Amino acid sequence: MQGGDEYMSAYGVLLVVLNVALGATIAIVSTVMSKKHLDKQENYFTAGRNVKTALMIATFISYAVGTGLLFAPAESAYTTGLTAMIGYALAISAAYIVFIPVSVRIRKLIPEGHTIGEYAKTRYGPVMYFVTLVTTTVYMFILFASNLTGAVLAFKYVGGIPILISVLVVGIPTIYFSTRGGVSAAIFSNGLQSILITPFLIIPAVFVLLHFQGAGAVYNAVLSEKPAYLDIFNGSGMEFAIMIIIAVCSAELLNQTLWQRVYSAKSHKVIKRSLLASAIMVFPMTIIAAFFGLAAFAVNVEVPHTSVVAALVVNGSVPVWASTIFLLVIMLGASSTGGDALSGFSSIFSLDIVGSIFPKLTEKKPVLVAQVGCLILGAGGMIVAYFQPSILFLLLLADLLASATVVPIIAGLYSNKISGVMAAIATIAGIAAGLPIFFTIGELYSFLTAILVSSGIILIAHLTGKKQYDYERLKTEIKSL
Repeated sequence: MQGGDEYMSAYGVLLVVLNVALGATIAIVSTVMSKKHLDKQENYFTAGRNVKTALMIATFISYAVGTGLLFAPAESAYTTGLTAMIGYALAISAAYIVFIPVSVRIRKLIPEGHTIGEYAKTRYGPVMYFVTLVTTTVYMFILFASNLTGAVLAFKYVGGIPILISVLVVGIPTIYFSTRGGVSAAIFSNGLQSILITPFLIIPAVFVLLHFQGAGAVYNAVLSEKPAYLDIFNGSGMEFAIMIIIAVCSAELLNQTLWQRVYSAKSHKVIKRSLLASAIMVFPMTIIAAFFGLAAFAVNVEVPHTSVVAALVVNGSVPVWASTIFLLVIMLGASSTGGDALSGFSSIFSLDIVGSIFPKLTEKKPVLVAQVGCLILGAGGMIVAYFQPSILFLLLLADLLASATVVPIIAGLYSNKISGVMAAIATIAGIAAGLPIFFTIGELYSFLTAILVSSGIILIAHLTGKKQYDYERLKTEIKSL
């Protein structure tokens, strides 16, 4: 905002009030509505397995809006250029499309499932079960912390709001509805948020274009400062695009949030329609959000932290009220995706982690245990967000783990010759091979190495395996609560 410190302080107070009001409203309404469907403990984890197409589309779109749409795409466009921007949009859409056949296979083999962990345990045994839990838990934690971090940074640099207050304003409502209502509350809140997110994203984008009198000024500014950014075949841009497509697709195939949605949907048809519609809709939304990264060169705005370049561009080129709307979008996106991460982790924590150590406790009070898990992850994520780490770095580190794990996990749905030991060896070998490259040569080569190493071992296991797994066990051993 323009003006002195006093005005900034007043605007910060306004932002806090608006975000508290919006966050509290969504949290309370989502919790109240979800209570109607919590007559059974099972529904806390699966929303009654009765979610229909419209709400399922809303939840997929709202899930994508967060680090995957509001923060990282603009950051990648600002640091790498046009090809990276398009690559990120393709990655988010492709992840949903790739998940369509996998989701159908999951529902067919595990009609009464809850978590990716219980599948890994039943299909592969204790070693791969442990490896899967570590990977998915780390990813859920990073997903929540990175979304919270993005919102915190935006409020800090645009509104001048102290970090601690920002963490509490976004974190507490998200933790509240996720803890109280589980996946039912998360899905219902996604529905509310999706109604607001699309217009709240488009309005600031329109004003940015009006400010520049079209995209020509942005094109000329980028051409002047970073001409390589406009080359669609730019080497670094192509490398980033390939890397992010691999990373996002790998991560989403293992994402407990998406597996949970598969189990929550009313039918195969609902899942397929919802994923396809969401894949089509999130592509232009990601392009719009990423465009703010290129527009930074035309605004000539100071960017102290690249993760919030979109918020800084909007703040520097639109009326106050339009910038405020965009900041509300950030809160909605962070709360939506963060809530999905919390509800996903709570299922893993209750049914997998605590369920393996204290099975009687989980059998008697699975919801209470899940709520404790929500609080633990939520508190940890708020602490991490307070220190404002790089969002893109956190996500890419989690994506490396996913790249090594995705083939062993998904292959187990189709090949009955792969043993649990070989799946675990493949995953661990992939991580071990990719991790040093991640910190030295670069992300793309680390992801490719992780996938190729784990895939090679899985292929050998499939070709040489003799003992055949009985897929009927997934139906008989994984049951509703």
